[in-house]
Amino acid sequence: MAIFVRNNRNIGYNVAGDGAPILAFHGTTQAGNAWDQVRAACTPLQWVNFEFPGSGESSMPETPIDLNAMVDDAVALMESLGHSSFHVTGYSLGAVAALQTASRHSDKVQSVTSLCGWAVTDARMRLTFDVWRRLIEIDPSLFMRYALVDGYTAAGLTAIEPMHQMVIDIASAAVQPGSDAHLELDVRINIDDSLSSITAPCLVIGGIEDRWVDISHSRYLATRIAHATLLELPAGHLVIGEMAEAIAGAMSHHINALN
Repeated sequence: MAIFVRNNRNIGYNVAGDGAPILAFHGTTQAGNAWDQVRAACTPLQWVNFEFPGSGESSMPETPIDLNAMVDDAVALMESLGHSSFHVTGYSLGAVAALQTASRHSDKVQSVTSLCGWAVTDARMRLTFDVWRRLIEIDPSLFMRYALVDGYTAAGLTAIEPMHQMVIDIASAAVQPGSDAHLELDVRINIDDSLSSITAPCLVIGGIEDRWVDISHSRYLATRIAHATLLELPAGHLVIGEMAEAIAGAMSHHINALN
């Protein structure tokens, strides 16, 4: 991982691959490697994986995370790498960041992909995020044990059941120090007024069996964003791991259609 310094804060990132640049935001509790499975199966792109405050090499936040400031940091990073325009994608909370990037910096964003994103946090999500915070505080491995059960489909759990303890051990060790700050931001998300400002072609992907960010949120985004295409996958919220190839194929088609 590399470090970009802005406003006396370290921002972790890494660059992988060749081709058109794409800014990638990970989800809550994660770090810059969250997109690795999708990236490996995707059309040739230069992936710039941005790390949230408290993730990877990024500094721990000293105050509640400001979504707009984080988005502006990511765009400044892309400019420092020589990219005056780029594609953007995000997963879960990262999808919110990607959409906000496309709204605030519409002159720079060529396309946007939202994976399991939302515009306004609802009551069920707030209560869910509260459970996450409490479980992580008790024991990250307990949180991951719950996350696997609730985040995957039954078919996905069948595939990983023989090695589930290994998966839990690896995943719990990867829960990032800034996770509580990510979850605090999750609770107060409201970018509804930003959606009408998104002018770039938008691919909205949601999981039909998502128990954390209900598919209705993706459907709502697709109706509110101009030039949006909705793709519903037979998956839960952890679709980024369960259906990486399908996501990569959809993103490749979405981006290549612009060339």
